[in-house]
Amino acid sequence: MKLLFTAGTQFDFPRLQQAVEQVARQRPQWQLTFQAGPGARLEGLAEWPNVLARPLFPSVEFQALFDAADLVVTHAGMGNIIACLEAGKPLMMLPRRAGLGEHRNDHQIDTAEAFLRMYNVPAYESVPQLVSAIVEPADWPQGGTSAAERIHRTRSAFARQFDALLREL
Repeated sequence: MKLLFTAGTQFDFPRLQQAVEQVARQRPQWQLTFQAGPGARLEGLAEWPNVLARPLFPSVEFQALFDAADLVVTHAGMGNIIACLEAGKPLMMLPRRAGLGEHRNDHQIDTAEAFLRMYNVPAYESVPQLVSAIVEPADWPQGGTSAAERIHRTRSAFARQFDALLREL
């Protein structure tokens, strides 16, 4: 199994790093990649030979890692979520929480709730819940093209409506 964990590009995310470490311990045969975010302290991951971790990967390398991943585990960042849905890639979310000092506000919790409702993307409140879900592949969400098709239809409809509005002006 190949898993891509991504904390985004703005901040480090220690809780997601804890999840990487716990999955590495429980599934040493899996290949784990972790884009940890600027300022992340990655020394603790050096002991895990199945973990490739960097603060940031160049975009071409990140795309290759994304394409190869069997599962993406992400903070609740819009870019990662939409990329996974458009690619039909299974994903799980661990939203950052302002109360834990992980972000400026709780918009990621709101984002995760919305994507759970609209696309059935699972979000977890705690590291133990997330790790339990990750280590059992039979429980992983299914990727697929239905979300990508729905996003494309919605974008196309919006573009047509916007174009019609501009013509009226």
